[in-house]
Amino acid sequence: MEWEFYGNESVQQALHQMLLQDRAPHGILFYGEPGLGKKTLARRFAAEMLCTGTEKPCGVCKSCRMLHQEVHPDVRFAEHSGKRGGFSVETVRSIGVDLMTPPNEGKAKFYIFGDCDAMDARSQNLLLKAVEEPPAYAYFIFTATAPTVLLSTIRSRIVSMALSPVSEQLCMTALLERQYTPQQCQDAVSAFHGNIGQCLLFLENDGIREIVRLTKSAINSIINRNEYDMLKTVFEAGKERETAKMFLTLFDRTLRDAAAWKVNAAAEGIGCDAAGAMKLSRMLSMSAGQMMHHAVGRAYQAIAANVNLSLVMTAFCAECMCAGG
Repeated sequence: MEWEFYGNESVQQALHQMLLQDRAPHGILFYGEPGLGKKTLARRFAAEMLCTGTEKPCGVCKSCRMLHQEVHPDVRFAEHSGKRGGFSVETVRSIGVDLMTPPNEGKAKFYIFGDCDAMDARSQNLLLKAVEEPPAYAYFIFTATAPTVLLSTIRSRIVSMALSPVSEQLCMTALLERQYTPQQCQDAVSAFHGNIGQCLLFLENDGIREIVRLTKSAINSIINRNEYDMLKTVFEAGKERETAKMFLTLFDRTLRDAAAWKVNAAAEGIGCDAAGAMKLSRMLSMSAGQMMHHAVGRAYQAIAANVNLSLVMTAFCAECMCAGG
């Protein structure tokens, strides 16, 4: 039983030293793009502090086993609620009540708020007092895509640590250890590079692979100046909001690669369509690529404003084809 975590060695070492010196902060935020293992690292940090074995976390002691099974009485994973997946006032208040009870099994209690991007200001303000003056045994861990999702009053009282993708070679190693074929691993890394979590989703989820396919189809439609195919593609990508947002993200990353390779052909890519990005870099002007990037931003804003998806994606298609000439 392990909480295997790859890369970000400086962050791991800093956390380990904090524990060795008994100077662990009572509030930590792990932030970075989805798939980097933020929640895994949160669990590992809690496991290392609570573990009673020699090599921590040992994975076999009572504490490690309970945490692995998510039944540890001193580790609470805050429950999401609502359509946006935030944290309700009731949840925060119940944590405030639970906070007053000392640990059941060891020396510490953990409250893990995973994926805090939709955590509203009211819930955060209710939590502020607990984060500001926690009992000596209480620790709060947050995960999010960016530190700014938390109020500045909370951020000023916790330690924020950024996570980054690993090298593509290390990502390949992590995927191969899970018994995927070399070709499957290469396909995943070509799409999501050093983001292990996203690579695993690509390998395990047909829907993710379909979004990658649609992104490549959209890029190819722009290269061939085929507005009909582009419209069909964005219509498919825009059937659901989450699908549309991921499609726009992957599309924008490919535009970024095209712009970067126009300046430096040796620049590291981050998109899912290297061949398409290279062709775009030869045919698109920098201003055209910038226009498409702005079109992505406007589409994101419209989706966030709950505008009809068909209208959003149709407008996005028109803007991109106009920019592409």
